[in-house]
Amino acid sequence: MLYYLFKGKWLMGPLLACSIIAIAVIIDRIRAFRLADSDSFKMRRSVSTLLDNHKLDEAIDECGKYHGPVAAVMLAGLDKLRRLSKLGRNNAEIEISVSKTMEDYAPHVLEPLEKRLNLLTLVGMISPLLGMTGTVTGMIGSFRAISEAGGSQTSAAAVGISEALITTAAGLLIALPALVAHNLLARRMDKFTLEIEETVIELNDYVSLKRGAE
Repeated sequence: MLYYLFKGKWLMGPLLACSIIAIAVIIDRIRAFRLADSDSFKMRRSVSTLLDNHKLDEAIDECGKYHGPVAAVMLAGLDKLRRLSKLGRNNAEIEISVSKTMEDYAPHVLEPLEKRLNLLTLVGMISPLLGMTGTVTGMIGSFRAISEAGGSQTSAAAVGISEALITTAAGLLIALPALVAHNLLARRMDKFTLEIEETVIELNDYVSLKRGAE
């Protein structure tokens, strides 16, 4: 590894920095997503059962036992529902207010998970460019050596070109994991977003249909 690091010359420094950044972000985001992961389906089913039995306070307590963005958004909606119900507001007003509360709160709970994901995209874009830059500058130096030697040092020039290609290989090896990790984490974000949208719809349905029939 050190052999290739030194043979890649000065551009291996920025490439090494990119790799460190990518690894740090991937580890940090995996930990964040693991902490946010929760059985939201089980939570939503339990809360729905309690609401069907007119146990709003128990539903809020049940929701509070779970962690993650879906549970946080539902808890915000249930808390709004309880406060408006105590004020005697009608179902139409409650439905609009609860829905708006949940939709406004969703970006706040998703933002901590999105933090630094853009760095993976940046590393994935910059690393190949740095690698190609190192290859181009290395090849320029190799062809200059051929010109100065009058064409008699082709073997040395070939060695120089092969060493220059090290930076391109390094750039690609750094970019690929960074972009794959970004794609996988972005899909997890999409899953959380979809579950939050389903939660908003379920609570709105309860307010407009089941609660209205009480």
